[in-house]
Amino acid sequence: MEYTPLSASHPDALKDFKTIEAILRGKTPALFLDYDGTLVPLARRPELATASDELRAAIARLAVLMPVAVVSGRGRADVMQILGVSGIAYAGSHGFDITDANGRDLSGDIGAPYVPALRKAAASLTARLAPVAGAFVEDKKYALAIHFREVTPRDQARVADIVASEVNRHPTLRRTGGKMIHELRPAIEWNKGTAVVHIMKALGLATANTLPVYIGDDETDEDAFRAVHDTGIGIKVGTDNTPTAARYSLETPKDVNTFVGQLADLYEPR
Repeated sequence: MEYTPLSASHPDALKDFKTIEAILRGKTPALFLDYDGTLVPLARRPELATASDELRAAIARLAVLMPVAVVSGRGRADVMQILGVSGIAYAGSHGFDITDANGRDLSGDIGAPYVPALRKAAASLTARLAPVAGAFVEDKKYALAIHFREVTPRDQARVADIVASEVNRHPTLRRTGGKMIHELRPAIEWNKGTAVVHIMKALGLATANTLPVYIGDDETDEDAFRAVHDTGIGIKVGTDNTPTAARYSLETPKDVNTFVGQLADLYEPR
């Protein structure tokens, strides 16, 4: 199947579910929903939990029809609280931290060698950032998120320097940028595309007969779409009309809810 990028500037083609239905026909789908919600852990700001009742209901319907995995950096506890849906798998930290629909750990040993360095860095960063108002460290098992959304502009450079020095102390870790966060991850080549392939393998989904449907929300999801395009379709949401590698684009949360509901309609017994 030839890979043809589409953008949100072609709404008729992108929202034509009949086209999607034709691609799915005869395949066993698996839904991957990249969900970040907000940038602050619910433990600090429980009022920031966001997921519409419509989305929860659509995912609950779908979870009894096919494998559903939420790909998120939020942490499994937050994701489960936000969505309130049982029977879904979870993949965090770009696919290092994986649990199946029953909550069993399927992470394997890819990230395990880096855990000691991550724990040491978490303790050191927590102590060093304590004097910086608004900065805090979120330990996500196979990654660390250093939040600075609430830090004054004057102190943001100080936070960056502390994080950089911690990376120098732990050469097995690398720093990646985020939306008002720094993240420390294992220093190996890894992206969302690699993660999707790893997640499918961990969940026992054979690429030969599984059609992954990936719903992402930003430009960093492009490699995930590329990773699945030979056997599936990428569906990108929350776009800003920028052409990407996504095969289809859904522009608003309502579009996502509608699509997930239509997918459930397609596979529910008539």
